[in-house]
Amino acid sequence: MGLEGELRVGLRVRDARIERIDITSTRPDVACSLLQGRTRAMVGAVLPRLFSICGHSQSVASELACAAAAGESISPELLARDSATVSAEIVRESAWRVLLEWPKLIDEIPSAEAIAAARASHGFRVDAAVGLGAAAVALAVFSCAADEWLARSSQAELDRWIDAGQTAAARFIRRVRDDDAAAVCAHDRPAVETPLLDAGSHATWIDELSAANAADPEFARHPTWHGAAAETGPLARQQTDPLIAALMQRSGSRVPARFLARLRELALLLAGRTCAEVGGQTLPGRGGVGWVENARGLLMHQVQFDAGRAATYRIVAPTEWNFHPDGALVRALSGVRADDLTRVKDRARQLVQSLDPCVACHVEFEDA
Repeated sequence: MGLEGELRVGLRVRDARIERIDITSTRPDVACSLLQGRTRAMVGAVLPRLFSICGHSQSVASELACAAAAGESISPELLARDSATVSAEIVRESAWRVLLEWPKLIDEIPSAEAIAAARASHGFRVDAAVGLGAAAVALAVFSCAADEWLARSSQAELDRWIDAGQTAAARFIRRVRDDDAAAVCAHDRPAVETPLLDAGSHATWIDELSAANAADPEFARHPTWHGAAAETGPLARQQTDPLIAALMQRSGSRVPARFLARLRELALLLAGRTCAEVGGQTLPGRGGVGWVENARGLLMHQVQFDAGRAATYRIVAPTEWNFHPDGALVRALSGVRADDLTRVKDRARQLVQSLDPCVACHVEFEDA
């Protein structure tokens, strides 16, 4: 186990139902142990070496938080640059996941075209038209240009693309859609889903999150929105998209919509029709918060300086939102029928994959 730690999801079954879900995290509090007490320059030097996943997002959020805490003006130019950096990272992270990992989940081997496209995604740049490698990624994922795929604006058109199965991504979504339908038939209780974070208006609620984070040292491990657990990620960002909203209405769970939202966001980025949301805000007492909507959801860095050093430094990551003890995963699994333990475990793993944790996650049954 590395510095990132891991998650363990323990399922307890009683009377053929999942009675309890325990999520155990060994993710270390690197903000407290390695960043607190350091100067701004030291934080900037150390932080890039701490995160192997979403490292650019972490650096951007830290940079914005520290600049805000120092009372510096966060210019539109800086925000545009940081947004472009995070957007490129989302493309790379999403392309890698969709092209190289999704095929394995349906017992396929990634094609040579997919491997080449995943490598090409590292050349994507928002400021270079649609970016080097964008066409290759789109063709490997969608079998057409990103704009052409986005033109499929109805459920019927989307289903035709899925059922044609011309790419591993389409075949993966077909498996997810069919598995979801089967799971809903087998379960007699609809999931009580957590609210989706409002990803379109951070400025209206970032003060609430910052205040809660400052007041509670445990907030970073178990974050809440309006006092309750919430879901973050591509689905939260795409929740107002008519196609995604219709899919959530049609599906028995959010699982298909989560995977499709990731694909739509990837297509929008490849087509140059969206960019990552980033921001920073000064807080009272030489404090600052920086936020980034990265590949997995909302990432916050919050710092309070005293005599030139970080008196407190806290990081709230997407994984802590979605794997909250009362969060999206727990809500989706609570009370589910468990007549077939193998199928239940497979379903739990698929739910985990749809929420895309940034660390390894193991699903196990606990003794009753």
